[in-house]
Amino acid sequence: MASGADPIVGIEKVLGVFFGASLATALAPHLVVLIAGMAGGVLGLMSYRQATIGEGARYVLGMGILAWLLAGSLAELAAATWQALDDKRILTPVALGIGWIGHRWPTVGRWIARLARASVEAALKK
Repeated sequence: MASGADPIVGIEKVLGVFFGASLATALAPHLVVLIAGMAGGVLGLMSYRQATIGEGARYVLGMGILAWLLAGSLAELAAATWQALDDKRILTPVALGIGWIGHRWPTVGRWIARLARASVEAALKK
């Protein structure tokens, strides 16, 4: 069993006080991913252009929503690739990373495409 604090369990306990245990269990993972994605969005916004308060808020909210949409799938993919990882434990860091990448997604996509192309070429040469 992994040691350390699980943010999903922590948020679940807090939500349980206000909404009841069953609703808190359903909401907690989504809220943790949204918060982590928005925190990553704030980090990404610091390296982005100057923005007004409204533009910054939309950017951070957009990164939170993007993390909410993608984090579960990417965490499961990472857990399937590296068996030592637990998808529940890696969900929050993945969401934070998605938000942090932010406006640099096209650059990251090109890097992944180059990596995939090099892997395929190396496999075909053998």
